[in-house]
Amino acid sequence: MQAEHLALGEKAFGTEADTLTTVKYRSHLDALKAVESALQDAGGISLLLGSDGAGKTTILRKFSLHLSTDTDVVLLDGRELDPQQFLVRTLQQLGSQPSGSSDEQLIREVRQIVVEQAHSWRPPVIIVDNVDRMYPSTLGILNILAGVEIDTRFAVRFILGGTRALQNLIDSDGLKNFSKRDPGVFTMAPLSSKETMIYLHARLQAAGCDRADTIFPFDVCDRLREQSGGWPGMLNLFALEAIKRSSGFPLSVVDTYGATEKTRDASATNLPVLDVAETSSRVPPSLTISKNGKVISEYVFTGNKVLLGRSDFADVIIEDDFVSKVHAIFLLYSDALVLLDLNSSNGLTVNSVVTRKTILRDDDVIAIGNHRIKVQDAPPVTADMEEMIRSPDTLRMKNLVDLRRQRAQRRLKSVR
Repeated sequence: MQAEHLALGEKAFGTEADTLTTVKYRSHLDALKAVESALQDAGGISLLLGSDGAGKTTILRKFSLHLSTDTDVVLLDGRELDPQQFLVRTLQQLGSQPSGSSDEQLIREVRQIVVEQAHSWRPPVIIVDNVDRMYPSTLGILNILAGVEIDTRFAVRFILGGTRALQNLIDSDGLKNFSKRDPGVFTMAPLSSKETMIYLHARLQAAGCDRADTIFPFDVCDRLREQSGGWPGMLNLFALEAIKRSSGFPLSVVDTYGATEKTRDASATNLPVLDVAETSSRVPPSLTISKNGKVISEYVFTGNKVLLGRSDFADVIIEDDFVSKVHAIFLLYSDALVLLDLNSSNGLTVNSVVTRKTILRDDDVIAIGNHRIKVQDAPPVTADMEEMIRSPDTLRMKNLVDLRRQRAQRRLKSVR
């Protein structure tokens, strides 16, 4: 289950996720319209501004695919491109192999091609992302190309992406050819709460998840939006991190789903986790899940924490309207199997007794929604633990570390 969640998360939100699907949202659509409008103006330059992760790269790539097949398109990332790299890649994407070796020769080759295409009323479009991170010398080459004209028309159209610092570059003397062409400017806006949910769910569904709402319900989508600021790139990072954390440690799912401080305090414990070597000779606990008297599944413990709920994140998934997405968790120790209710909506009972936190024994029956869960092969309960289970203090559960310390002190006294 954990491996499946990690694979799903990488496919939906990892480094290659943008090739999987493009989710359109208001700012995305507005940006596409603004870019298209600016290219049709006499200046033929569009500036797309936004912070890192705002979705500029996705929009630039998407727009390049929508341009007419009769139009040559150059698509470049300006980061750390020196002048020669910029010119060579531009020529290659214009369908020409560079023959010159110096910058001056390469500039002449680019000029010749763009002028020929402009004569045919097919001026090429050069799309450059991260322009504000280009070398000054490369920006100079870009400025030269922006000044190429034919018959009072500009020979090249441009779409430039970058942060708000790009606007300052255009207004500077170094890029005066861009400034005089009066570029159209569009600044990206973050996703709304509703758009965030649509975005997250669409990516999960494209990755093959049938129940995206069980992984990221509305409240979780809203929290991820707050963390990311609503920027798609940052949203990918936070969503992937949430999946990774919850896959490795189920209790972090509680944090992801916005558990209250009371819940986190109730589930917190200083108990040492059961060592695998300690249980190698013991049959691991198992759970038998039934509905209407019919066994529908079984689960054998393979780890120390088992999450129970309706979410796809859960280790034990129970499809029941009365079961919360993250309903409860089992914590396995060397001398106890503990059950914690995670502030579920409808609660649960153990042997017909409503409980929020208890130690489980063999043949205990947990009722959750319309399902019943029978516990088998739980660690044996000592006399001290029996007393704790019967005590009215059970819900607060005295720390088992203290209990072990008391037993150790009694053993020392007997030795003396």
